[in-house]
Amino acid sequence: MRFIEARFRSLYFAMLASFAMFGVCVTIIGATLPRILDDFQWGYLATGIVLCSGSLGYLVSAFVSGMLAHRIGPKRVVVIGLGLQAVGLSLFVTTPNVPFNILLYFLIGVGQGGMEVVVNYAVVRMERGGKSRLMNLMHAAFCVGAVAGPFAVVTLMGVWQVVYRLMAVAALVMAGTMALLPFSRLGGDNEEHRDRLRTLQLIRHPLLILSFLILVIYVGTELGTSAWVGEYFETVLGTSPFTAAMMVSIFWFGLLIGRLGLFLAYHGRRQAEVLLILGVICTGGLLFAVLMEGPWLAGAGFFLAGLGYSAIYPLVMALIGKHFKRGQSIAVGFAAAGGGIGSFASPFVTGAIAERYGIRRGFVLYIVLNVFMVALICAMIWQTRRHEDGEGGRAPDPTT
Repeated sequence: MRFIEARFRSLYFAMLASFAMFGVCVTIIGATLPRILDDFQWGYLATGIVLCSGSLGYLVSAFVSGMLAHRIGPKRVVVIGLGLQAVGLSLFVTTPNVPFNILLYFLIGVGQGGMEVVVNYAVVRMERGGKSRLMNLMHAAFCVGAVAGPFAVVTLMGVWQVVYRLMAVAALVMAGTMALLPFSRLGGDNEEHRDRLRTLQLIRHPLLILSFLILVIYVGTELGTSAWVGEYFETVLGTSPFTAAMMVSIFWFGLLIGRLGLFLAYHGRRQAEVLLILGVICTGGLLFAVLMEGPWLAGAGFFLAGLGYSAIYPLVMALIGKHFKRGQSIAVGFAAAGGGIGSFASPFVTGAIAERYGIRRGFVLYIVLNVFMVALICAMIWQTRRHEDGEGGRAPDPTT
């Protein structure tokens, strides 16, 4: 337990549980998507709009939650977010009515955005010495849930809607738990500078803009892959529903291995360079998967893609915590909003492409976007070296 201070342990482990639940909620939609399409007779475009609504809720919530946490405190934000998730999950896919499910998935997205910002902000406050171990472990817990989600769907395949109700109960339990935890131990958001903080200057900083853009692409392609990989295996590769659901788990198992591996093996501070390696791996993995015609070779490619995607998000958040000591909740919220934009656009665009050209073309788009992400990571390396080496390691101060 030496990797975390004793005063933060109860809060950190509760957040690990909440992030595992978050991971289940993200992947059960991909694992149940073939059943939703069959039972409710939704088209690809309608499905993309439903998925898009959750991403829109996440986007709005992620940006607003950073500022709300700065003003009313992170505890209120995360408890409200978990409560909204419980409401949405309790009623989602109880009926084939598309507008009703759009509203519910929007509420789920709003709740997830608030939780995402608060958890990342809290871990940034707990992290020691510019490292990223706590962040990698936190996002590894997300992967544990993401791997478990499709297994739960397969187990309950005959009554697949039940998994959403179980997650609603879990969200309520987590909301009650968070309400009792000592968030005050995180300290203030550099309260002595709160009145002087200029949000516009903060979000215009080049390093934060690069973080925002990287997360736009990363979250869009990662969640897009998760949401559509099951349907890809059924329609393009002709596998059974069981195999298709398992391939969602294979993808997230790659993310889990990568995040746990970095937590255990990497204790350094050169997060930007690690990002570049991961960006190349996830791009190559997706390319390999799309080129393969056999389901098991394609599955190996998606596993490799998951391995590459694994720590991109936590490493970006760790870099933000390292370089932005003032206004951290706003910086985290702004970067998370980039992820919201990616998750908002990806399902809709992929659904539209799949409707017209076939689902394989959607994955080709992800490969192209990943190449652009690698270029942005190269720019981030230059920016971090400029601040760390050229300015003697001094973190950027956006308030001056």
